[in-house]
Amino acid sequence: STVFSGYTVMGVPQEAASKGYLASRWIPAIFSIVFGMLVFYPRLRRLSVERGYQSPNDFIVDRYRSKALCGLCSLCTCVPQLFYLTVQLVSFAELLSGVTLGAVSKMQGMLIFAAIVLAMEKIGGMNSVVLSDAVQATFMIFGFLALLAVLSVHYGTLPNLAAADCPTLGFVNATALDALRAARADDAVPPLCSAGSGPHADGECLPFGCIGAARPEFLRNPTHADQAAAFFLCFNFLAFPLNPHMVQRAYIARSDGAIRFVAAAVTVAAFVAMVPGVVAGITKATFASSWPLVSQGAGVSAFSAIGNELKSLGPLEYGLVAVLDCSAMAAIMSTADSVILGVSNALSVDVFEGVLCQGASQRAIVMFGTATSVAMTALSILAGMYITSADFGPLMVLQNGILLQALPAFLFGLFCEVSAQAVFCGIVVGFASFSFSWLVCNPFAALYVPHPNIGAFANFLTVLVAHRVRRNWAAPVDSGGQGKFGDRLTPAAIRGIMAGTAEPDSRCLTLVGLGLLATVPFYGEVGLPEQLWAGFPAWTVIALPVWVLVAVALLAAAATWRPGAADAEG
Repeated sequence: STVFSGYTVMGVPQEAASKGYLASRWIPAIFSIVFGMLVFYPRLRRLSVERGYQSPNDFIVDRYRSKALCGLCSLCTCVPQLFYLTVQLVSFAELLSGVTLGAVSKMQGMLIFAAIVLAMEKIGGMNSVVLSDAVQATFMIFGFLALLAVLSVHYGTLPNLAAADCPTLGFVNATALDALRAARADDAVPPLCSAGSGPHADGECLPFGCIGAARPEFLRNPTHADQAAAFFLCFNFLAFPLNPHMVQRAYIARSDGAIRFVAAAVTVAAFVAMVPGVVAGITKATFASSWPLVSQGAGVSAFSAIGNELKSLGPLEYGLVAVLDCSAMAAIMSTADSVILGVSNALSVDVFEGVLCQGASQRAIVMFGTATSVAMTALSILAGMYITSADFGPLMVLQNGILLQALPAFLFGLFCEVSAQAVFCGIVVGFASFSFSWLVCNPFAALYVPHPNIGAFANFLTVLVAHRVRRNWAAPVDSGGQGKFGDRLTPAAIRGIMAGTAEPDSRCLTLVGLGLLATVPFYGEVGLPEQLWAGFPAWTVIALPVWVLVAVALLAAAATWRPGAADAEG
């Protein structure tokens, strides 16, 4: 459930409520996570068993033996966690505010959440978080599937709602609606226009109940900006498996086969978790104008609005919403706890003990970790004051875009003979390019390239050029890895450790990579009204078999990952 947390529960429905079917871009984005897992984790997991890794960045220490590079990689992997934790804080606060109909404010919700997760960090630890995830995931899957069924029964399926004159079409009196808003009559239901009045040129009657009437822009072809947003969300998610809490979970997994099972489960869950969120968001956008003001205000998330309306329909619906709310809150807290533990571990071991204060006592390391957790939570609360669930999409691009800076260190380090100096130069140039693009100008703004990706691409290019120009960099002074891991890890040593393991088939992974490119919604002429196929925009119907193909290729790749006998036991 850590993968499907605040972004899924709050962000996807909210994006669907504002952008419609374009929110389906989160489905291939989840596939990118699995793709990254199948590339990185077979080797990282094996190395963690053979070399005794504990901290998320122990591989960097073992492979490169450079304090400077270790510090930079810790920066690349830990800074994005501030955004990730902020999303969890905001998600919990908005969800709690929606459940209590605004009785608990956003700030109060974030403070409550902060107190809970900091206490959980001290009581449980990463292993308890992993165990609780299984229970939360079970309830969330049940809840998502049930939500999809209930929405279809009470409001209709999306194909039935697509036409502008669908059977559920209705009109709300706009003048009366404005009067209710002015009076702050939150519990009042807006009155309908008289029968047969239809839409008026002066906007007196607002349509609801049909996507084509209430939100016709949802049925248009994606613009170039939409296509770029879909591509970069998917591309940047390739770095998601390098989040410290994700790497740490790979290290402490029961076996290699357990990670393989998780990869397959996340592939299937991409449909189970994302489709109901998209449907919920579009349903909210289509019917919201006819709901009580408490369910359609600007500060009410799509997930909370849907929950408010379903609870009023009967005890079964009320029970479903209760299960969804509880499992969602638990998953959000679990994710936040994982993030805090991962960052605390990485900074305490890699930076404090490994760089700043070698030979520090265990008590000092624990105190530094606690201070890190508290400071990170406080900064996230401060950032959360200015962020809502509507900002989660761009925030995820930023989070993963910064995380991409660490990708060459892991990717080239696992599969190639690349020097610490080349990787160090790449990260420095990458951050400099990102800063220039953000603070001065974006030279690729016309192509809709986000600022973090300019830095990431500059990083990749610099590493390749530096490696090409200087193949014989002098080995850096050992940063202490000799005493911790023995001789420096080399590509030859990695190949020897992996000799007993059949890694995911490269042909399947190549097919996945090509398929992910094909999921970008470039189908159809930009800006023109969309042709409906079976009640869906044509581009979504074209994208669906591509999603299925990518999912099948991912499952096939996971199936070809066969740990050796000793590996399976490790």
